[in-house]
Amino acid sequence: MTIDYSIVLNLHNEAPYLKRTMRSLAQAASFARHKGLTSELVLVLDSPDEATREWVAKADYPEFDSHKTLHVKNRSLGLSRNDGIAAASGQYITTADADDLVSYNFFVQMHAALLEHGPNTIICPEHVCSFGDRTYWGQYTSSEDVTNIMLFGANSYVSRIGCHRSVFDRLQFIDARGGMKAFEDWHFNCEAVAAGFRFDIARDTVLFYRQRRNSIMTTSHGRIIPFSRLFMPTVFAQRCAEDYRIIDGRKWFDGFNSELMRQRLLDSQVMLEAIAAANYIEPKIDIELVKHLNVGSSKGGPLSPGCAYYEAVRQLDDSQFTDVVLFPFVSRGGGEKYILDVVKALLKLDPNKRILILTGEKYETHALHLLPEQCTFIDLYEICSRWQLSDIHIITLRIIQAVAGSSMLHIKSCPYAFAFYERFSAELTNPAVFYYFSNAVYQDRGVSLADGSGLYFISEFAPSLTHIISDQPASIQYAKQRLELDGLTCATLYAKCVSQLQPDSLAPFKPVRRLLWASRLDYEKRPELIPLIAARLFEYDPQIVLDVYGHSVFVENSSPFGTIPNVTYKGGFTRFADLNPAGYDALVYTSRFDGLPNIVLESMAEGLLVIAPDVGGIGEVVYRDRTGLLIDNDSEDLVMADRYMDAISKLYENVLDVDQLRKGALSLILERHSEQAYMASVKEIFHLADQ
Repeated sequence: MTIDYSIVLNLHNEAPYLKRTMRSLAQAASFARHKGLTSELVLVLDSPDEATREWVAKADYPEFDSHKTLHVKNRSLGLSRNDGIAAASGQYITTADADDLVSYNFFVQMHAALLEHGPNTIICPEHVCSFGDRTYWGQYTSSEDVTNIMLFGANSYVSRIGCHRSVFDRLQFIDARGGMKAFEDWHFNCEAVAAGFRFDIARDTVLFYRQRRNSIMTTSHGRIIPFSRLFMPTVFAQRCAEDYRIIDGRKWFDGFNSELMRQRLLDSQVMLEAIAAANYIEPKIDIELVKHLNVGSSKGGPLSPGCAYYEAVRQLDDSQFTDVVLFPFVSRGGGEKYILDVVKALLKLDPNKRILILTGEKYETHALHLLPEQCTFIDLYEICSRWQLSDIHIITLRIIQAVAGSSMLHIKSCPYAFAFYERFSAELTNPAVFYYFSNAVYQDRGVSLADGSGLYFISEFAPSLTHIISDQPASIQYAKQRLELDGLTCATLYAKCVSQLQPDSLAPFKPVRRLLWASRLDYEKRPELIPLIAARLFEYDPQIVLDVYGHSVFVENSSPFGTIPNVTYKGGFTRFADLNPAGYDALVYTSRFDGLPNIVLESMAEGLLVIAPDVGGIGEVVYRDRTGLLIDNDSEDLVMADRYMDAISKLYENVLDVDQLRKGALSLILERHSEQAYMASVKEIFHLADQ
C-alpha cells in the first residue's frame, strides 16, 4: 500500500494525555481517510516512563492504515524525530507531540497545501491555540509575509510541520541539549530557510498546544537555539537582504488588529467546527477560551535583532578570524592601546592572523587610525542602539560563532564584555585572555573601597579563561592572594614604549617653569586635584604654569580650568610626542587607581621627569628617588595637593639630581619596555615563534 503521509509522534512521559492526543489524531486521520488519503503512525518512544510504554503497547490504531513503534534511548527530541522520520514510509511527513491536539481537518488541509506549493515548501498550521497553564491564539503566515530576518530573534513558525520526505534528505533535527541550548524546532526552521526552503500554511487548521508547567516552552526561559547555518554572514545576507530593504528601519510590522482577528475566528464556521470537535475530546478547549485569550500573529515578532545582525555582518564573508577583541570603545590610550599593542605584536609574529574588534559601549569618535589593516572593526553599540540595545550580547555571540568559532578572545575589563560573558560564556569554547590592569577605587566618608568587578569576573569565569595578563605584577599578585588560579597562565607583560633617546645624550635639566598634566579628565585620573595643586603653585611662584591636556571619555567638557590664572587648558591630544615634552620641567600625573599608565612611560621615554602617586602599578616604574618622584597616596585631596607641592618645590630648589632621575627612568624604559623585550615576552606568554 502506498502511504500518502506519515505522522511521526514523539513520546516520553505523556501517559496522562495520550488518550486525548490519540483520539485527536485518529479523528483527523479518519477525516483524511474519508477524503481518500492513506496514513501511517510512527510512534517513537524515547526512554519512556513505564506508564507511557504500557499505554502504547496496549493501544489499537485502527484509524491509521499502518503503524510502527520505535524504542530509542536518545533522550533528545531532535534525534528521536530523526529516527522516526527515517522509519517513515509516507510520501509526506508531519511531526507530532504526544500531549497536543489537532483540528479534524489537519491532515487533509496540510496535504492539499503540500500539493499546491510543491516539495520546496514546508507547511505549518495556520492557527495555534495554546491552552492549559498558559493561553494564547497565534495566527501564522508564509515566509514572504513574516520575513526570514525575523528568525534571528524569534521562531516565526511552529514545531508541527509537514513536508515532502525529500526535505529530510537535506535537513535533520539537531540535538539541542547542553549549555543554554533548546528549541530544536526553531533551529530546524532556520536551517530550512538557509537551505532555500520556504514556509507556508495549511489554511483553517489549528494546532491545540497544551502548555504544561514543566513543558519545554515554560521551562526554556533564558535559553537560545543552537547556532544555525542561517547565521553565517553570506547566507544571512543572501536570505535576508530583501527583507531588510522592505522593513526599512521599522522595529515591528504594523497593521495587525487582534480584536478584528478574534471576531473573524468567532464568526468562522470552520473554526467553530474545529473547536467543537476538539472540545469533544478535551473540554479545556472551548469557544469561551477564544473570546478571552490573547490573539497575536507570527508577524508580531521582533524585527530589531535580525536587522541589527544583518547590519553587523553584511560586510563580512564566512572567513574565520583568529582573534577577537572585546572593547568598550577604541580610545587612543589606556587599556585599549595596551591590548592593541598586543594585537600588533601577534600580527608581527604571525602576519596571517585576522583580527576582529567588537565594541559595545557609547563613544563618539573611535581612534580607528590605531588599528592595523588586518583588523576588522564593528561598532555594535552604534548598530544596536539604533535598533534594540539589549540584543547586543546575542549578536556578539552569533558573530563569534559564525566567523570566530576557534579564535582567541581578548577581553578588556568593561561592562559590555562582563555582561556578554555573564550571559553566554556557557556557549563559548574559545580560549580567552582577560587583561586585568587595576581595581577602581571609590571613596565613602574617607574610606577607600575597591570595585571588585574585575576580580569577580576572574573568579566566576576562570574555567573559561586561558590567560590573565596585566601590565604590572601588583594586579596579578592581588588576584592570586584572593583566588585559586591554578591552570591559568598569569603573566605580567610590561607595556611597550619605544624611545629614540639614550641616557648619556639627554640635555641637562634647565627649568623653564612649565609643568605638564596630560591624561583623561575622568574620575579615575583625579583631575579635581589640578586646581588645588595650581593654587599652591601660585603661592609658591606665580610664574610657574601648569598646562593641561586631555578630555573626558565619558562626558563633554569645554574649558574646565578657565578661571585659574596659572593653568592653561590645551584641549585633547593624539600623541604624547606632539605635546613637546622637552618644553616642560616635569609631568604632574594624578590618579585614584591605575595599572601602569602609558603617559608615565611615554614621559620617561622622552626624558621628562615624572611626579606621580603610588597607586596601582606606578611604583613598578617610578622608583622613589631613582627614576622619578613617587608620592604616597592619600584619599584626602588637600593632603595630596600638599604632597604634590612638596615634590614640585624640590624640583625647583636644587635639592634633587634631576638629571640622574631622568637617566634612571630612561634606562629602565630602554631595558624593560623596548620592542625587543616586549616581543620576547609576547612570544613566551602566547607560545609563539617568528614566522
